[in-house]
Amino acid sequence: MSNVQASDLVRRKKEYVFVEGYFIDCANELTGGVDATSDVVHVFGQDDPIIDMNVDNGTLTVAAYDKKENNVILDALQQIDPTDTQTKRYNWNDIYPATVWANRLNKDNNQYNRSIFYKNWMPNPAITSGDANAKGTRSFAGSSEVPEEFTKPIYGEKIALTSGAGGYTGTLTYDPLAIPGTTTNYAIRVMAIVEVRSGSHISNYTEEDLAITSTMVTSGKVVTITTDNMNIVDGPSHAYINYLYNPGTGIYPSIAPVGKFKSV
Repeated sequence: MSNVQASDLVRRKKEYVFVEGYFIDCANELTGGVDATSDVVHVFGQDDPIIDMNVDNGTLTVAAYDKKENNVILDALQQIDPTDTQTKRYNWNDIYPATVWANRLNKDNNQYNRSIFYKNWMPNPAITSGDANAKGTRSFAGSSEVPEEFTKPIYGEKIALTSGAGGYTGTLTYDPLAIPGTTTNYAIRVMAIVEVRSGSHISNYTEEDLAITSTMVTSGKVVTITTDNMNIVDGPSHAYINYLYNPGTGIYPSIAPVGKFKSV
């Protein structure tokens, strides 16, 4: 058996971190975990205990350098389009859950070969820290749903929906791959969105995380949302879809996810 070589190990900097479709080019930490509790039960007539594990939720810390211009992670947590030219207010009394994923490059840096997905991450607000000579950093830490890992890359895409007799429909850009463990589900997450904007400024925004059905996203790239799929949103204008795609399609920036708050 051969020894492990340095080339067999992976540097964390090969990971591309995205928050709601926006590449965080100044991130310097992505530390995830899983909160779980163990149950140890003893019964008569058995020496060994019965051990069970209850998985509760995921945890995630994202640290990023402050840039001279705005960090898009702040916009994502406040449901703001980063290209909005109006004066922005970051009201940390109102922080919204965001979904984070990372795609990891292979050794040749030409394809992604792993990914991880943290859904509905709700971090504590983070303010810039550092001494007078330091480069300012922010560290966001909070809980998420239990993370999922894949051996294919994750893409995020916002699409406009058209209303018709069959519901609200749209089309993806790339061919989605079936989610492992299923044969008919082609999405990791589907969000129905009602969005009102003036140019780059979003004046009203409502979203709903939908329970994915076998007909909602097809292998032919068609997205269909019916009124039966929704409990909160009425008359969605857009949808945001996270799905797996073929690694040979490309990497960022040639294959760049679409930000959830972008005008499309």
